[in-house]
Amino acid sequence: MARGTSAEAEPVLDIHDIQGNILTAFNKDHQRLVALRLRGIPAARRWLMRILPHINSLAEVNQFNNLYRMQSARLGHSPRGLTATWMNIAFSRDGIAKLTSDADADLLPDASFLTGLDKARAQFLGDQAPSGGDDPTVDWVVGGTNCPVDIFMILAGDDDMALRSMVERLRPGQEDGAEAPETVWEEQGDARDDLPGHEHFGFKDGISQPGVRGLLSKRPKLYLTERHLKPPPSETIEFAKPGQPLIWPGHFVLGYPFGDRDDGSRQDAVPLARSWFRNGSFLVFRRLEQHVAAFAAFVAAETARLSQLPGFSGITPDHLGALMVGRWPSGAPISRAPGQDDADLAKDPLSNNDFLFTIDTPPPQFLPGRGKGVGNFLRAMEGTNGPICPHAGHVFKVNPRDRSTDIGPDFDTLTRRILRRGIPFGPSLHQPLAGDDGVSRGLHFLCYQASITEQFEKLQQDWANNDDAPTAGGHDLIIGQTATAIRSMVLPPIVPGQAGVTMTAPRQWVTPTGGGYFFAPSIPAIRDVIGAG
Repeated sequence: MARGTSAEAEPVLDIHDIQGNILTAFNKDHQRLVALRLRGIPAARRWLMRILPHINSLAEVNQFNNLYRMQSARLGHSPRGLTATWMNIAFSRDGIAKLTSDADADLLPDASFLTGLDKARAQFLGDQAPSGGDDPTVDWVVGGTNCPVDIFMILAGDDDMALRSMVERLRPGQEDGAEAPETVWEEQGDARDDLPGHEHFGFKDGISQPGVRGLLSKRPKLYLTERHLKPPPSETIEFAKPGQPLIWPGHFVLGYPFGDRDDGSRQDAVPLARSWFRNGSFLVFRRLEQHVAAFAAFVAAETARLSQLPGFSGITPDHLGALMVGRWPSGAPISRAPGQDDADLAKDPLSNNDFLFTIDTPPPQFLPGRGKGVGNFLRAMEGTNGPICPHAGHVFKVNPRDRSTDIGPDFDTLTRRILRRGIPFGPSLHQPLAGDDGVSRGLHFLCYQASITEQFEKLQQDWANNDDAPTAGGHDLIIGQTATAIRSMVLPPIVPGQAGVTMTAPRQWVTPTGGGYFFAPSIPAIRDVIGAG
C-alpha cells in the first residue's frame, strides 16, 4: 500500500483519454439527453467513428472551464461570447456486449452495472410501481421494462441554438444508413431562468462536490483540483478548500489509486480484466419527476402546525425547507446560518461548504496568498450547539462528513462520494401553492463513480431510504424512496432549550420516471475497441 498525500504520490491523469464530463463538469445552462437502441452493428460502428472527433475530453473541458473562471473573476460577471458545446457518450451493459462481446461486457467490475437498472434493481432502490403493480419501471419514459437503452448521449452547451444544431449533426440520421442506432427518447434540461442553479423545489443545487486528486501534468506541476489550504499532518484527510475533501481518482475513474476508508492514504489501482476499461467511469441516470405543488403544500401546512410548538416558534416555510434539505434556498448551510438565510454566505465558495457535523468547525488554514476576501461568517457550531442540521436532512443523509456511520469510522463517507452532473427539466412552477399545473418537471440526475453498487446505491438505498442510517434520525424526505406509507424525520428545535419533534410525511415528492446504468469508456476505447470494425 502506498501512503502519503504529496504531489509525487498523485497520479498524472490521462486528460486526453478521459471523457470531459466525468472529472470536471460541463457546467452548461442547456443539456440534451439522447437515448439510443442498437440495430445493425456495422452501421453503429460507422456512426461511432463519425462522431468520435466530437467526444470532448477532460483536457478540453477543464481548460475551457478554467478560462471561463478567470475571465469571470476579472470582469466580475460571466464573460459574454465565451461559449462551448460539448458531447460525451456512454453504453449500457447490453450495448457494450453487442458492440464487443458478452465476455468483455461481463468483465466490467460492477455488479449493479451488469444487472442494469431493470425491474428488480428499481425495486431494490425503493422505487414504487404505479397502481400497486410489481414493476416500478413499467411506465418509465426511458429505460426499464418497455424502453431499453444501449447508448446514452449527453450534449450540453451555453447557447441553446448551438446545442440544438449539434444534436441534429451528431444524432444518428439518414447519412448513417437504415440500420444506424434508433433514437428511442430525447429530452432537454435547462437551468431555470427565474432561479439559475436551483432545482424545482427552490434550492440551490450542486454546491458540494468532492475534489478529485490527480495531476494534469508533472512539469509544470498542475493539479486537477486547485489547492487553497495548507496540507494537514500525515495520515489525515486533506482538503482542497474548506469543506472539499480531496479524494483519489480511483473512486471515480477505473485504473487509478483509491483511498483507504478513514485516513488520507491511498491504495494502488485494482487490476482490470481488459486494458481498455482504464479511464472509464460508471454513469447513473435517473429521470426524477418533482411534485412541486404537493411539496409546497406540505411545507406550508407543517409550518403552520410547528409554529404553535415552543421549539419552533416563528418558523417560516423557508426555514422548514432548510431543515429538510440542510441548506437554505440560497445554498447557505443551515449549520452556519441556523436562524435565517444568508445570501452572501451562499455565494462565498470558500465558506458555503465549510462545516462539519460532529465538532465545532475550526477556522481554515489557508496557503499563503489564498483565502483573501473570505467572508467573516458564523462558524458551524454543531459540536457545541448541535444538532443544528437534522440527521435526516438531505445534505447529512448523502454526506455525513465527519460523523461515524453505520458502515465505519469518521470520514468513511469519502468512499461513497459521487460526481453529480444533473440539471432541471421542465418549466418552473411559479405559484406552487395555487396547485399543480399538470406539466412534467424535475431533475435529470446524473452521477459518475467507479462503483454504482458501493457509491450511488449505497447513498440511495442504504442511507436516503433508511430511517436509521447513516445514523438514526429518520428518512431523507427529499429523495428517499420507501414502501412505507408514512415517512418521518426528527427535527431539532430552532428555539434553544426547547424540545424537538418528529415530523411525518404522507407521500413522496420525487418519482423516478426513467433511468439507466451505463459505462462511459475512454475515448481511445471507443475508437479502438467499441467502434472498431
